[in-house]
Amino acid sequence: MIPAVARQCRSVGVKTQSFFWLHPEWWTIGVGAVAWAVMLPHAWRTAGHGVHHRMTLFAAIADWMVMVAAMMLPLLTGTVRFTASASLWARRHRAIGGFLLGYLAPWLAAGIAAVMLRQLDWTHTYATPALCFLLAALWQRTVTYKRAQWACHRTWPIAPLGWHADRDCLRFGSFIGLACIRTCWPLMFACEFAGHSLVAMIGGMVVGFVERWRYRRRRHSAAFVAPLAMAGYFAVLAILELSPTMAP
Repeated sequence: MIPAVARQCRSVGVKTQSFFWLHPEWWTIGVGAVAWAVMLPHAWRTAGHGVHHRMTLFAAIADWMVMVAAMMLPLLTGTVRFTASASLWARRHRAIGGFLLGYLAPWLAAGIAAVMLRQLDWTHTYATPALCFLLAALWQRTVTYKRAQWACHRTWPIAPLGWHADRDCLRFGSFIGLACIRTCWPLMFACEFAGHSLVAMIGGMVVGFVERWRYRRRRHSAAFVAPLAMAGYFAVLAILELSPTMAP
């Protein structure tokens, strides 16, 4: 009995180890899950009044980066896996770390711009995220958006050793980060101006998954529906806010 149990435990251990070896991107997904765990209580506390919620500049930037990690990192599994496979086995997790640092750096710059806009009074209305979601729906029909989406699926040569390898990982991450910003900036600004609304963040992440599925399947209409629906949702809230007499 004891040898059989030992063999079974050893088999489970080998399978688990093989899974982590074959999927080095696992901890990237874990970071995204932790970011969601941080965002959910905040979204719950500010539910219903997140649009009007104000934060200090530093706290707002920190929340922006956590939101980016929650919404974007789960979408990068393929690119992160490529970064690991293009690197030497001994340094693949270091390569992933360099890629993520390069990826998040442009998002930090975009977050500073979004947070600075968030300090203005006109961004604390339901009309602002509604217009951003509508802009996201229109943005997806532009040539710039399509080129940025293609860029999100580009690969990058990575040197095997030395500072050249670290440089290539950082450059690859920043390239993908800039491409993602050009693709998703209206959606992310909408989520920011909505006060990190749970509906907005989940909707934005669904749109991101649909966009990547659409790219792989060569479909051209599915991703337009979700941002348009969210735009209509926030448009109703904007009408209620701008016309108090119409509110129940």
